Amino acid sequence: MSQLGALLRTEPRALPQTLLDRARIPGRSIGSLAKVLEDFFTARGLALPTDQSQRLAAGRRARRVQVVPEPLRPAVAAFERAMLDERGRARRAGTRPRADTTIDKRLAQVRDLSCHLVGRGIEDWAQVDRDVMEDYLAEVSPAGGRLGGLRHFFRFARRSKLILIDPTGELRVRTPRGFHGRTLPRSRQRELFTRWCTSTEVAPNEALVGLMALIHGASQHELRHLQIADIDHQHRTVRLGRRPHPIPLDPATWAALTRCLEHRTSGTHNPHVIVTKITRSGRTPASRPYLGHLLDPADTTISTLRASRLLALANSHDPNLIATTYGMCAEGVLAYFADRVDPTLLADL
Repeated sequence: MSQLGALLRTEPRALPQTLLDRARIPGRSIGSLAKVLEDFFTARGLALPTDQSQRLAAGRRARRVQVVPEPLRPAVAAFERAMLDERGRARRAGTRPRADTTIDKRLAQVRDLSCHLVGRGIEDWAQVDRDVMEDYLAEVSPAGGRLGGLRHFFRFARRSKLILIDPTGELRVRTPRGFHGRTLPRSRQRELFTRWCTSTEVAPNEALVGLMALIHGASQHELRHLQIADIDHQHRTVRLGRRPHPIPLDPATWAALTRCLEHRTSGTHNPHVIVTKITRSGRTPASRPYLGHLLDPADTTISTLRASRLLALANSHDPNLIATTYGMCAEGVLAYFADRVDPTLLADL
């Protein structure tokens, strides 16, 4: 309030947009005052949102390009500009533009390749051939995920006449199909269920997130964007993400949800169920790093719990039913099928 008062004393008749611009501080964060003013003004249509996310994304891209060795850097910088131009055209055409995370990932893939090339004495993109790419992909993991981004870069380089032949044109990386991530055994799942149901020392947000991921297979995105309006207290159901039907909650998860709602009712107007100290004064969801580290006391992650649930369901239920229930595609569910059949399912055959 003292900072806001100082701004108003400096310019008493400042418009909301001007006040928001003056409240910003330089750096990776616009400051607590600017965040509160942004949420307040934008919710009431008094000001436009800040461009802080675009500035942070531009900084990440600049850092990735700067790490590229000098002989190979101009081509990567041109590749960055080309991807931004493609995104601009996609937005004007109304199609699906590339997200900042996709552009960051592809720049990072080209950066890693450039460092590998310089280490082998290659300082020109035209010197890269298929053998070099095969050696590089054999050293990195997962190779299949990197090949798509590298193909995009070399197609751009060929169009720009930086190279004559695309070294990734005929490359094929065979990756084993199926799910290969980390899961939890049933004994560990029982321990976590007991922890989040009986322990009074567990934070309410941790208990809710853990049970939602363990029992209902909720993803981090679904939990971040879960709002108060998605809860049906009469039928004890919630709506998660793109799932077509409300999810009925079991007594343990409903108790954790009730405890979480009681924990957040201290003067906050944030519509989301999971509220942190930073988001309490605004209307934005909890950050991804917060959700990513919320289950650290239990030595597990949301993705591990979700994968354990999907793996158990995929090998005991119809995959089409699972895909419909979770709002997934059938191909995504098939990845969780095991290479064997549970003997208990064959007892009556």
